[in-house]
Parts: sequence; structure tokens; C-alpha cells
Amino acid sequence: MFSICLGPRALAALASLAAACSLAHAQADPSTARIVITAARVEQALADALPSTRVINRQEIEAAQAADLPALLRMLTSIDVGQTGPMGSQASLFLRGGDSRQTLVLVDGVPLQRADFGTASWQHLMPEQIERIEIVRGNLSALHGAQAVGGVVHIVTRGPSAPQVDLALGSRGTQGASFAGGAAMGDPSTPTRLSASLAWRRTDGFSARDAAVDPTANPDRDGARQVGGSARVDQTWAAGHRTELALLATRTRSAYDGFAPGLDDVLTTQVQAAGLKSRHAVAPGLQLVAELGQSSERFDDPTGFAVSGRNRVSLGGLQLGWSVAPGHDLQLGAETRRERFVDSGTPDRTRTTDSLRMAWLGRPAAGWQTQLALRSDDSSDFGRATTGLVALAWQWQPSLKLSAQWATGFSAPSFLDQQFAAPGVLLRPERSRQGELALQWSERGRSLRAAAFVQRQRDRVAFDPVTFEAGNIARASNRGLELMLQTPVPFDADGVLTSDVTLQDPRDRDTGLRLKRRARASAALNYVTRFAQWHSAAALRHTGKRLDTDPLTFGDADNPSRITLDLSLSREIVPGWRLGFKVDNATGTDTPEVLGYTAPPRSVMMSLQGRWR
Repeated sequence: MFSICLGPRALAALASLAAACSLAHAQADPSTARIVITAARVEQALADALPSTRVINRQEIEAAQAADLPALLRMLTSIDVGQTGPMGSQASLFLRGGDSRQTLVLVDGVPLQRADFGTASWQHLMPEQIERIEIVRGNLSALHGAQAVGGVVHIVTRGPSAPQVDLALGSRGTQGASFAGGAAMGDPSTPTRLSASLAWRRTDGFSARDAAVDPTANPDRDGARQVGGSARVDQTWAAGHRTELALLATRTRSAYDGFAPGLDDVLTTQVQAAGLKSRHAVAPGLQLVAELGQSSERFDDPTGFAVSGRNRVSLGGLQLGWSVAPGHDLQLGAETRRERFVDSGTPDRTRTTDSLRMAWLGRPAAGWQTQLALRSDDSSDFGRATTGLVALAWQWQPSLKLSAQWATGFSAPSFLDQQFAAPGVLLRPERSRQGELALQWSERGRSLRAAAFVQRQRDRVAFDPVTFEAGNIARASNRGLELMLQTPVPFDADGVLTSDVTLQDPRDRDTGLRLKRRARASAALNYVTRFAQWHSAAALRHTGKRLDTDPLTFGDADNPSRITLDLSLSREIVPGWRLGFKVDNATGTDTPEVLGYTAPPRSVMMSLQGRWR
């Protein structure tokens, strides 16, 4: 195994690289804009991906002018997001009704996961570091292993681009600045591509906990500061031989409201990730891919239950791809993953998981596609878990495709689950089965994907109310419908409407109660248009009523439905320079995402972006 440490000096080095990249730049290849890698673990066109896949590209990220990553996903998707305060506060993702720990978050192919809780600290990643986000819904454990039950969120760091600077100034003392650039050098047949980004943001914030609901809450403002950088090196050695190295580092210092009145609670978190991928054509139709990666997190929380802690996930693997015949590809893969966590209150713990997998992508007849995957994970903690995926699609017209999918998945018990299990009891992984039927339509700039799904979970880890010990004692189910639409607007020649809608019924199968913080209906509607020299956008987000925990009695309580509206304007003031304005929560909605925590109030942001072409 190997380790990385990207501290302040490393961030300074990333800044130097970003500045160096501005001396010569290369535009990103437009042909890569519709290529995805998460749905099959190989590069494929987005239209060929059989699992439900949504891509948020760099253009959408910049147009959204989102303050942080939770705000970005809240605006552009119907995924349930629950955040307990302003920027840097703990945030949860609920894909297809799964728990937050049942969503696998990757950064350049490397898992971003804390082994103690089993969740990812994705709220510390900055939009300025991101090139694109691939969101794949549904069981993908047969491809990606543990935690990929609700789906996978794959964050890809910035690639080569023209040098760009962004400045921002907003309400509640919000300020931000970022720089990104890229360069290509060397022989055009064997180029070296470099790219880097550096970003900084601060805010005075607002009180994380709502003193009007909980009188013990500290009513002071909870501010935050973030600084982050990313770097990427892409080297082509010869035709069919290419190596990529991606680095990311962030440092977040965020105030929060704990449960001891009068204390100034401040959490400092450093998140780092490094991924190395090397592809080699070893023979005609045969490609070998080697991967090494590591993510780490270090936190300091002087007033918390654990005053400090460290987490590290290391990954290494090989994949052999064989093009057996035109349209038929076989993949064989092996990888090893090591997780380690230690904090001031618990001893050092480690877990090693070795995996073997096999996958097939085929076109058995004209208009037909198949995807098969089988994977076996052998853990030092919970033993063996075997998962599979079967998908079939039929394109009976050029614009229409019907697909069906069945898959199994699993989520590994966290270290905290195991710590609170009964003495001598070895917790089993949580198991999931899911079926999906989808219809895709695409024609002349319009696209629609409708997917009906059903999911069953067993062996869910829960606390026994009698013994107060963790055990595999719970079951859950979900069924629903997802709609993704993009279409020009008939009455507006420049208008484009996109929508992402989720209708579902996630429940505890034993009690019949709804699963907490998961809405039965969620929708994100985005409308962009242009008038005169101005580009304008409106983002309407609806989150339906959901079950939550009362902050005073700790009993079950309903959190009312929540609707927010974000508005933005931008225009080019001189060639290469664009001025932007953004209003978040324009209607001033005060319904919280999480009961007992303050809803983000209305805020205003002004930005200036410069790009050298």
C-alpha cells in the first residue's frame, strides 16, 4: 500500500501548477463530453449506458453558480439531500431510497468513504475542482463492490481548459476566488496534458441549529472557510498506451452547533484523493488497465465526541479487456481494497477486501444490447459477498429504446456498527435486490428517460430497542418511477427545459413506516434561456413531506414539503469576461431539510468570470 499527504505545501504546489498551465492551454476535446465510465467501468457513449445515468458537465456546473456541491446536486437532480447547516456541514445523499451509506461516492475512481460511519464526506469537495459528475442509479455492486446499493456518484476532477479566473461576492460575508488552467505539450501523437485548479471560499454563514425550534441551540452564526486544489497529468506514450494521474485536496474549517450550550464548535477537515490509471493495448483487441488510488480524511473537532481522527482507503486493481468480436467485449478484473480508521476515542481498525469480477458487453443482434456482470468480494471482516447484474435493451426504432435490468447489491457494515454489535456476533453485509424497466426516447434535441424500479433489502443493520446492540435485524423495500427530460421550449427559441423527477415509496418492511429523510416525491425543474445579451436561468426544487426525528423528543415527526426557487443572470461584458448574478431561495422558504436545523435563507451572489481563449 501507499500513502499520500497533500497539506498546505501541496496546495501551494497545485497553485503553481495552475499558474504554469495558463502559459499554454488546450481546449477540452468536445468528443469526450458524452462519454461515461461509471455505468460499465469502461468508456462508452452515454446513449449506450444501460443503467440509469445522468451526467452533470462543466458547462452546467458553471451555469449553476452553486456555492457548494450539496447546492449543485439539489438544483440539478431529484436526489434527496439532507444538510445540517451552512457550507461544510454534514450532508447526506439518499439514492433510490437507500441509506446515505448505501451510496458509493468516487473521486476519479477512488472510493471516498469513512469506515467508521460508512458514509462519504462529499460536502467538502468544491464545484471549482470538478469537471463532471456521473450519477448512476441502482444496484451497481457487481461492478463497484460495497455500498453501491442506491447507486454511484462519480466525481471527475478538472481537465484541460483555457485559463480561467472566477471571483464571487455575496450576502452574509460570502467571498470566493478560483483559478483553473490547462496545457498540452510535446508531440501531437504522444502529448502530455496538464491541468490544475485552485479555489478558496468563505462565508459568515447562519446558525446551523434553529433556536426557534430548540431553545438549547446556540443562535450564533456558523461560518466556514474552504480551500482546495486539483491537478491532473495525462500522458500518451504511444498509440494505445496512456497514463493518467489525478490529485485532489481540500481543507474545510466549519463552525457548527453541537449539543453543549455556549460552546463554539469548530470542525477542521482535510480530504485528499489520488488516482493513477494506466491503459495499455497489449495485443489487437486486448487492453490491460492498472489502477492505484487512495483517499484520506483527517479531522480535528476539539469539542466533539472524538477530538481527532484519521481515515484512509487504499485501492489497487487490474482489468483485462478483450474485444472478442465486433460489438462483444469481455472484462476480467481483480482488485484489493484496504480501509483504516482511528480516532481519539477508539483503537486503530483495518479491513481488507479482495475482489474478482467478470463483465460482458454485447450486441447479439441488430438493435439489441446486453450487459452482464458478476463479482465476488472477500472481506477480512464479514466474509464473502457475491453480486450480479443482468441488463437487456432493445432499440426497436432509432429514437426509442426499451431496457430491463436486474441486479443484486450489498453494503458493508461500518466499524461503528461492528463496535456496537453483541459480543462475539459478526455482522453480515446488508443485501439488496433490484429490478428496473426503462424507456428512453431521443429525437432532435429532445430526450426522455422513464424508469420504473422495485427494490428489496434484507439484513439491514439496526439497533435492537431492547438490548441496544446492532444487528442484522431490519428489512426495507422501495418502488418508484424516475423521469429525466430535456426539451426545447416551443414558445422560446432559446429556451431549454430540463427536469429530474423521483416518485417512490421507501419503507421499513417490518414496521411499515417510511424511511427517514426520504421524500415520496422530489423534482428539480431547470429552465434556461437568453434575451438580448443576457443568459438567464430558473431552478425550481420540490421535496415532498418526509419522516424525520423531532429534535426535542427524539421521536418520529413529519418534516413538511419544501419548495425553493433559484434565479440567475449572466452576460458577457467584454470579450472573455462574464458578469453573473444569483439569488438562492428567492422565495425565502424556511422549511428545513433536516428537522431542528436552519433552512438556508435567501442569499445573493455576484460573480465575475474571465477566460483566455
